[in-house]
Amino acid sequence: MHAENKIQNTGNLAKASFFNQYVKDFYELGYCLIPNLFEQNEVARISKLFDRLQKIASSLHATQYVKGTQFVVERRSIQRVVWSCSIEPELKKFGTDPRITKVVAAILESQRFDHLICQAHFKLPGDKVEFAWHQDTEHRRFGTKLWKDVNGKGSYVQTVTAVDAMKLSNSPIMVIPKSSHLGHLALNVGNNRQKLVDESKLVSIVMEPGSVLFFGPYLIHGSMENRSSQARRVFINGFSYPGANSRQYPGNGSGYCFKADS
Repeated sequence: MHAENKIQNTGNLAKASFFNQYVKDFYELGYCLIPNLFEQNEVARISKLFDRLQKIASSLHATQYVKGTQFVVERRSIQRVVWSCSIEPELKKFGTDPRITKVVAAILESQRFDHLICQAHFKLPGDKVEFAWHQDTEHRRFGTKLWKDVNGKGSYVQTVTAVDAMKLSNSPIMVIPKSSHLGHLALNVGNNRQKLVDESKLVSIVMEPGSVLFFGPYLIHGSMENRSSQARRVFINGFSYPGANSRQYPGNGSGYCFKADS
């Protein structure tokens, strides 16, 4: 199934009606999708920065830090580049662009939030990188002293910017709409993943470069390995409600408090 692009005009981000639609989709479906949020010249710049990250990662044989950025490399495959804006500071400008943070602020109902995630994800042909069905509550350390759902609505927004076209052929992100209403399911425990994920309801998210997906921590999502000949790279930035996170995330400067433009 294809995700439906409900909002086409990103030039009206300042209008309350558009924010209301984003927030409605986010809390009803567990996610919202804004097509063509970034201009193509901006996407081209992000792509060049990703090329530089890939060149460094390709020279590594194992996971290690380089200039404050963690390159997670396993079996010669780039799993992810964590806090990528430390080694490429320009990425922070794109990750915290007002077109993104205004939507995050509307969803969280807060002008201040913590910037926890700034990651480059690579799905390259033949790299066999895949992500089993999961909820981001697992990564936020839900159920431990490191995480608290302060606002009672998840207290977290993940943003995914498409650097390349995300198509059915090159391993798109798959989601289970409305699974966010189920709360934390501990899918990584026992056989919960097999018991609790209804794959008949999955939606494959199709995105053009520059489009941005926003989703919450309870949404069930995942992706398979890229078996096409085309790369599928995404730029991920995650933001938490003030006071929700107590974990020190990898990377120099991660977890700082960000203030959105009013």
